[in-house]
Amino acid sequence: MNKMLKILGLMLGAAILWSSCDDLLDSDSQRLTAEEEFRLATPSDSVYSIFGLFTQLQKIADSYVLLGELRGDLLETTPASDRELLEIYRHSVSKNNKFADVRNYYSIINNCNYMLTYLDTAKVDRGELLSRKHYAAVHAIRAWTYMQLALNFKTAKYYSKPILTVNDAGKTYPELDIEALADSLIPLLEPLRTVPIPNIGYIEAYNTSFSFFPVQFVLGDLYLWKGEYQKAAEQYRDLMYTRSIAINKDHSSTWLPVNNTISSNATLFWIRSLMMSSNEVITTIACPTEYGQDFALDSLNNQKKIQPTQLALRNWDIPVYYLNEASNTNGDLRKFGSISYSNETRRQAVSDYAFANHPSPDYVIYKYKVYQQNITIYRSSLLYLRYAEALNRMNKPNAAFAVLKYGLNSSNLFNNKIVPAAERGNPVPDYLNLADMRFQNNVGIRMRGLGNMDKDTTFYRIPRQATLIDSVKVVEDMIQQELALETAFEGNRFHDLMRFTLRRMKEGDDASYLADKVSAKYPNKTEMRLYLMNPDNWYIKK
Repeated sequence: MNKMLKILGLMLGAAILWSSCDDLLDSDSQRLTAEEEFRLATPSDSVYSIFGLFTQLQKIADSYVLLGELRGDLLETTPASDRELLEIYRHSVSKNNKFADVRNYYSIINNCNYMLTYLDTAKVDRGELLSRKHYAAVHAIRAWTYMQLALNFKTAKYYSKPILTVNDAGKTYPELDIEALADSLIPLLEPLRTVPIPNIGYIEAYNTSFSFFPVQFVLGDLYLWKGEYQKAAEQYRDLMYTRSIAINKDHSSTWLPVNNTISSNATLFWIRSLMMSSNEVITTIACPTEYGQDFALDSLNNQKKIQPTQLALRNWDIPVYYLNEASNTNGDLRKFGSISYSNETRRQAVSDYAFANHPSPDYVIYKYKVYQQNITIYRSSLLYLRYAEALNRMNKPNAAFAVLKYGLNSSNLFNNKIVPAAERGNPVPDYLNLADMRFQNNVGIRMRGLGNMDKDTTFYRIPRQATLIDSVKVVEDMIQQELALETAFEGNRFHDLMRFTLRRMKEGDDASYLADKVSAKYPNKTEMRLYLMNPDNWYIKK
């Protein structure tokens, strides 16, 4: 225990707390750590140090969700909202906003740099490199944190060695945007993508389990932001294959049929079964508050300081739920796992299927309740949606659409009506090959809340387009819409819209893709649209 406390103290002491490079706080000397004393020479040293990283990650968990959602089109403030929430919502974040403190991000990065510098990866026990798994895991955490900095603040100060002295903190470091960061981070991650993640498991002192950021997922995201779509698809598919990740129909909410017709009863398995499934949840940040950690998202939700927008509600109300050709109705049942009444019990909320038309809607985010002080960063459906995004931008719109509607498995992959031979190729490239037995039960993500969409031939299809690029853009719209239905309020929304819009701007379009969608939730729509037409205004001023 003394060793653990010593290492944890090191991790906190080595944290760089800056708003500018020379603003190093809480230091009485020129050195913060003794380099020789705190070399991470044993596996237990690296495990204790990773605990320190998780402690630091907890400090940005709220920020990840609020910065990603309040600036998007699906979440908004209320009359009870605090100043800091209103600043995020209005895209006018001040320097003292606790949810936009860059020091917390650099603290994680500096701790990662320390571990990567001093972790002994050369020791071998029974043929296995003892700390190689931890080395890869820390690189993934570092890369993901750098991505968050660049996506929220436009650029990040890049450095690869730990800042241990005031002189180190006073140096000038390059400011890199997301694409330049990707160029620096990808070469470090590529050699590690086959390294298994560590298995730390349940930690009694923290009263929780920890999960890691798979290198392949982080790499795929970096390639996606760079526009290297085949490499992104390769990484995503590699993770699906190595972890046997599929979209299972068991994780669906469905209307119960009576005489082959939609009845008035439903089974709402979607979000509850997802959160109990180790195959669905890939990466979380656990934020237990028993030991003084500040976690605000659940209380902000319960106190009605944030709420879903009317745009979010309409997203679920419009799609057609398909049982069969003769029986269908409007409404995506994933709505019932995403939101609920704030003044009713969970049982009442999930059994009232008519609350979409409630005269005085009083909603809270149900996901924040069921997550129970865990922030879900990566899960299976997000992996498949990012994979579809990459396939689509490789001019394979039908293959991408199959991920949404049918599911990619052996049967659907080789059905020319679903994936044309021209898109499939001969032989099928590895990044598209989901014909293995582990994918045999794959279904379309849309089937999680909209019934037997794989049988529908009327409502959900790719409209005929004049050119291939037009088809690609239509399917990209569908992917964006599916992200809103499946991953609403999870922290990705604003950045997803950024990525789609930046991609289209490179093709000659303007910034209206993001501006139109986000401004639609504001009373002053015209003013906010004009403001958001300038991409510089998407980022928080440092």
